[in-house]
Amino acid sequence: MFFRNKFKIDFRDNRYKKDAALLGEKNKLEAAWYNREAEEYFAQLENDHDLILMDREYEEWFAPFYDKPSEKYLYDKGFNYFNSFSRSRPLKMLELGCGNGALSRFFIRRGVEVVSIDIASRACLFLAKTESRSLPLAACSEILPFKAESFDFVTSYVALHHFNLGLALPEMNRVLKPGGAAIFMEPVLSSPLFYLLRQLIPVKDNESPGGGGLIKKELISELASAGFKYEIKEFELLTRLERVPFLKRFQRALRKTDYGLFRHFPFLRRLARVIVINLQK
Repeated sequence: MFFRNKFKIDFRDNRYKKDAALLGEKNKLEAAWYNREAEEYFAQLENDHDLILMDREYEEWFAPFYDKPSEKYLYDKGFNYFNSFSRSRPLKMLELGCGNGALSRFFIRRGVEVVSIDIASRACLFLAKTESRSLPLAACSEILPFKAESFDFVTSYVALHHFNLGLALPEMNRVLKPGGAAIFMEPVLSSPLFYLLRQLIPVKDNESPGGGGLIKKELISELASAGFKYEIKEFELLTRLERVPFLKRFQRALRKTDYGLFRHFPFLRRLARVIVINLQK
């Protein structure tokens, strides 16, 4: 079978994320990929302490969900992600796979002590330059260099699907304090048939070798093994249509419709594109 990503990997059965013996190779490939991305990012800046417009907009987009949560956002995946924190404001947080640091900067500017890790050292350097209070560290999420019970919250934003869950989830459990939480927003691979059909589209995936969305059934199995209590909420079925320009104005209606469909027809949840995961230790 031909797979259209650069590495010709079957992302529904990615050996780099499942075989612990390949962790070193995965980290090397991922670090090279994201260090290149960081260099491309640096090239867009007038100075090392600047941000591109997209990152400034991220903070503006995050803010309403966390600063002034409102029920009008109930059907939005962003609201459900950030509202998981606002129920109990975190004191000390660990962000996994921080990338360019948008999420870490957001929480730091709201008084949270954040430790950020990423496999790419250049990404950590960028976060250090753009936020003087940040604590970035080049490390992998499968072997966390922290003492047990060090954090109130662990989180990542569209990064969990890059990890070997069998290794990373027990590590998260270890570094969380009793009663702590781990919160994630993640893409999911919703259907084997849809995935195979996508391979026929003659456009390469811009996905790293450790990437590919989560498979919900496998995630739930790993969560049980790691000893977490969990809640999973599904998003994006019809909402995908909002990418069509003339349908964008119906965004809220599409999200509300998805909310109702997932609630009343649970079998449709397996077709969701995004999930918000709330884990409790």
